[in-house]
Amino acid sequence: MYLGNPLLPINFTSTGAADSVKKELSKRNWREFELKPLRLDLVPYFLFNYHYFIEAESNGHKVVKKSIDGVLAVDGHDVKMREDLVELLKSNWKKAASGTPKGAFDEKWCNIEKKDQEEVLKMKTAEYFSVPKGNVVISSARKMFLPLYRTNISLGKKDYSLTVNAVDGAIEGIGEVPNREKGYIEITSETINDLRTPSNWGKYVNEIITGKATEAPKVKKFANDAKQKGRGIDLSILNSKWVLIFLMLFALFMIFVGIFRIKGI
Repeated sequence: MYLGNPLLPINFTSTGAADSVKKELSKRNWREFELKPLRLDLVPYFLFNYHYFIEAESNGHKVVKKSIDGVLAVDGHDVKMREDLVELLKSNWKKAASGTPKGAFDEKWCNIEKKDQEEVLKMKTAEYFSVPKGNVVISSARKMFLPLYRTNISLGKKDYSLTVNAVDGAIEGIGEVPNREKGYIEITSETINDLRTPSNWGKYVNEIITGKATEAPKVKKFANDAKQKGRGIDLSILNSKWVLIFLMLFALFMIFVGIFRIKGI
């Protein structure tokens, strides 16, 4: 089957797009989440040259004082200006193909009819630059499909909508996902794992002695939360740098014990 307009290249599979989302969530310390199946949407886009001019009075007549030219893009489904996608569309439209992609997809409806295309693009450009519509000229408009994966993720009690660009893998909406605060057990486990590498020892000793331990605020927060929620555990003692030094030395001792056991000493 063939599409009515060229489709930009699909460089990321749905599996690859899902892996990218999981990787970004991992960076934000999320381990438990529900990722809904990704669906492929083919969204109509217009890439076009714009020209507009600014007039001024001269000897009782209006003259063109300044003219501006450039390239813009409009989402034909949502009818929104997307200047951030101009370079992507420009650099990939020659690689576009007319055939339909493999697997299931949804071709999104174009809400800009062909007969109104120039007028709508002029109107959106005039609105974007806050100039009179009559001062805008549109040329070389090209219509194409941009492949996008849509999905939703559930984190705790909140859902987030994400869009993964199948051309370059960019994830739209990921910036709305907050970082998850690590728990005390996670922090302790990561610290012990870091201490297995001798090159990290100096860093931890320096941070603790100078009072700049990166995880100290999180330990304090965890202790306060536990106290407020009535768990009956007061962890405020963990905010002392000497207690942290003791715990670090104890962790080093346990690591050495493990090494000696492995070597049979």
